[in-house]
Amino acid sequence: MKKNIFLLIAAIVIMGFAFMLVVKSDHTWAQTQLRQSVERKFEEYRTAIKDSYQVDIKNFKDKIPGGMADGKAITNYDLKELLEGIKWEREHTNDSLLALEMAMDHLERIPDYYTHLLIMEQGCAEEKFRGM
Repeated sequence: MKKNIFLLIAAIVIMGFAFMLVVKSDHTWAQTQLRQSVERKFEEYRTAIKDSYQVDIKNFKDKIPGGMADGKAITNYDLKELLEGIKWEREHTNDSLLALEMAMDHLERIPDYYTHLLIMEQGCAEEKFRGM
């Protein structure tokens, strides 16, 4: 009887370890897939920003402490909004990486900030045109 209980417990422990190994190996595979996906997305953003503004975001670091997007990944934001944001923020600075940081801070609060800004500017231009 004691021998049967011992064998049963040993079998349960062995099955538990085997299950943990299977789960861990499957989790590692999922992490590899996720990492590759994130790296592809980052390279897409890197290429688009480099083509548009001739700056490389590979070693991007925050310069302005206390921003809403401090410590956040560039890929957390819509690429079209980021590109538009850099364009708008370059009205305030010649540094495209600083403009990127400011755009990320705005997009952290309002994800389509620059779309709204563009609509607002177009509305003002139309009012000005009608007033002439």
